[in-house]
Amino acid sequence: MKPSSMNPGVIALLCVTSLTIGSATPAVTVTPPPKTTPAKTVPNSTPQNRFLPPVQNSPPSKVTPANPATPPTAPAATTNNLPLVVVPNLTPVTIKSFTNLYAQLLAVKFTPNQQAKISQRLNREWVTNLGLRNTVTQTIALEPQIVRGTPVERTQLQTKIIANLRQQVLDGDGDALWLVSFYDAAPKNWLAPGKPPLTRMTSDMSAEVLCFMVNEVMGKSVATADTKLKNAIASKLTTEYAKIPVDTKQELSRLPTNWLAFKNGQWIRRGDYFREQMRIQWGQNLEAYIPEIKQISKLRRDRLARLQADPKIQWNKINSVQRQVVFQKSDLEFQTSLKTLPPVTTVQLTNYINNMQVANAIGNSPTRSSLRLKVK
Repeated sequence: MKPSSMNPGVIALLCVTSLTIGSATPAVTVTPPPKTTPAKTVPNSTPQNRFLPPVQNSPPSKVTPANPATPPTAPAATTNNLPLVVVPNLTPVTIKSFTNLYAQLLAVKFTPNQQAKISQRLNREWVTNLGLRNTVTQTIALEPQIVRGTPVERTQLQTKIIANLRQQVLDGDGDALWLVSFYDAAPKNWLAPGKPPLTRMTSDMSAEVLCFMVNEVMGKSVATADTKLKNAIASKLTTEYAKIPVDTKQELSRLPTNWLAFKNGQWIRRGDYFREQMRIQWGQNLEAYIPEIKQISKLRRDRLARLQADPKIQWNKINSVQRQVVFQKSDLEFQTSLKTLPPVTTVQLTNYINNMQVANAIGNSPTRSSLRLKVK
């Protein structure tokens, strides 16, 4: 299949499904589209209602303060002179109460293996993970609403919590991904069956990654993973999922975990030069199918080529830190050129997704080797 015969937007999904994270060395720091989530919090940083919506008339949660005052009689501190945090003991009763209530809240029946995983993670992270401790406390505090509430009330509460968890995942929270994965594991909550099945978390993350890549390539926030775009990708993937090769399904299922690890790790840690190389790689894959990206993609490639060819820089002889300094010096001129480029709107992206042929494109794309898709 020739690239021109592929529907617009397919290559973007290919980038999403492959995620050769950190394989390239991608420079301009761009703030992703602003979120509109209520009560957005930083993972593991707040002691209350991290994942759960506000609860009325529920017993107050017993939360350990993040920085309790050091008792006058016990001024001992850590090597960094930080006050000691008193962590309540994790008891088998607490683990059982959380597991049973969370299962009722999600309206699923945990398997013995799932129960064991919950117990293992709580025991492993109880002392170090404040957010997880507070989630357990808040869930147990919901017992009156979960046990005594009507089916309609429990459904409403479940809907709010699942939506909250999903948004926390999109904001970069690995604990939220772990919690919502139990809900997605139930067959009744699948978008499409398969090995592995298609979940809403996977399709929502596909939309998030697509917009992230577009915004980074364009150098400004021009697209948002809104409900319309998420629904379009979910609908298209659900329709085509049976035709997608098994290996590609596995790549899709790993997308949320892989993307969070990449975005919270290498994307931040590796610096401007790495990020610019990733933008160039994404731009090359996207430009053939989203015309608005072509101009900026070429601009990025040309800038890199000029820097590499400049005899005064001796590009191949300088280290990564020195290369980042060169990018920073050329940043002002480059940013000025971004202002003249046309935007890419969410409506346009939705149209591309609505028109694409997922299975055929993924199975026959001539770019899949360069994207390192594990498709036979």
